[in-house]
Amino acid sequence: MAAIPAQAAPPVVRAAPCADASRPSPMAVTLSGVHGAYRAGGGWTTLRLTVRNRTGAVCAQVRPVLVYGARGRTLRANALRLESLRGGHWHRVDLDPALGQLAGRVGPSAGLRLRAGESATLQVRMRVTRAAPHGEWLSLAVAYAPMQSKGTTVSWPVGVTNPSYFRVTG
Repeated sequence: MAAIPAQAAPPVVRAAPCADASRPSPMAVTLSGVHGAYRAGGGWTTLRLTVRNRTGAVCAQVRPVLVYGARGRTLRANALRLESLRGGHWHRVDLDPALGQLAGRVGPSAGLRLRAGESATLQVRMRVTRAAPHGEWLSLAVAYAPMQSKGTTVSWPVGVTNPSYFRVTG
């Protein structure tokens, strides 16, 4: 009688400490430079978005996203302009108007690679356009990292700022 080979155990996929559902904020994310008010059609304002790795491991493909919302209003992509400074040049950030909010990924296209305890600061500039609705707005930054879940890689939030509130005037 021939021996039946044992079934190989499926590989165990472990989430990196930077994208682990049991740890809500392995990245510290801060957004500075947001003013209390902006004039629709006004000039550029430079913001600083900092992501710090609070884990004991290297975290790669960390992708920061800026999110904007307006109280009781649906935002369209033409309400705001965002640019990210990379390689000494400003690059336009595409904005996704999903669910009436605006979201734009900033930083290198491959994401950030941060060693344990390391920080990266990105410069972003924003301009509220004439098409922007007036009233109360908020902005926040979220960092995402890849995580394996049921054989699929998903983007998982690994850090978020407190919201910054501001007013858009005419």
